[in-house]
Amino acid sequence: MKTVIPFLKKKKVEIFLSILFFIFLFASFSNILSAQVMQSGTYKMMSDSINAGGEDVSSSSNYMLGDTLGEIGTGDSNSANYFLHAGFWQMQQSYIAISSPSDLYLTSIGGIDGEASEGTISWQVTTDNFAGYSMSIKSTTTPALTSLEDSFADYTPNGADPDYTFSIASTTSAFGFSPEGVDTSTRFLDNGLICNTGSGEVSAKCWDGLSTSPKTIFQRTTSNHPGGSATVVRFHAESGSGHIQISGDYAAPIIVTAITL
Repeated sequence: MKTVIPFLKKKKVEIFLSILFFIFLFASFSNILSAQVMQSGTYKMMSDSINAGGEDVSSSSNYMLGDTLGEIGTGDSNSANYFLHAGFWQMQQSYIAISSPSDLYLTSIGGIDGEASEGTISWQVTTDNFAGYSMSIKSTTTPALTSLEDSFADYTPNGADPDYTFSIASTTSAFGFSPEGVDTSTRFLDNGLICNTGSGEVSAKCWDGLSTSPKTIFQRTTSNHPGGSATVVRFHAESGSGHIQISGDYAAPIIVTAITL
């Protein structure tokens, strides 16, 4: 009598993460007329005025004020084609720039025996705004990581704060993220055990799930011009040992937004 031993063939889950970008500038104009600036090999003087006095920046716990005394001919003028911002402080327009990295391709994982895949994407954010910038992330779908036949649930922390360690039940699968960098938002900082507590920033810790509503991941309250700040987001997809994930190509379109404060 012939004996037949049944078996399950191991399947691979192909995970593809596509990243989309949207940059919102605090102020923009369709036509900008630029004038010559005074400069040397080291500096550029973008704007200047002759006046009776003033203060570069006066501040309190709630406000920042820049002022000059003795200027004439200040204010806005415009026509159908141009905007004129006359005066020293009128000319002070901040800018923000963000790099555009390639899409992230996570390595394949097994769909029936519990495996995980992880990767990072880096952005360089630069602004001369003295109040700094904020950067947020969101997905375009719920859940974020999907294929034509199946999906990974958006990672859900145990409480209001991110989980220090990525952890899921053996019967589920999930997809989450963790920001890393000098400008990491307070919510993702840790004390070595708990997130949103302390000032530490341990790599591959403090995990949260994506949402169609933006979540702030990086923030600073000063200019970082000209060097900018390196911002890194780590993505993690995992299928539990008791969970069957249907084989397929999985993608997660992500929108990252950087704005001046």
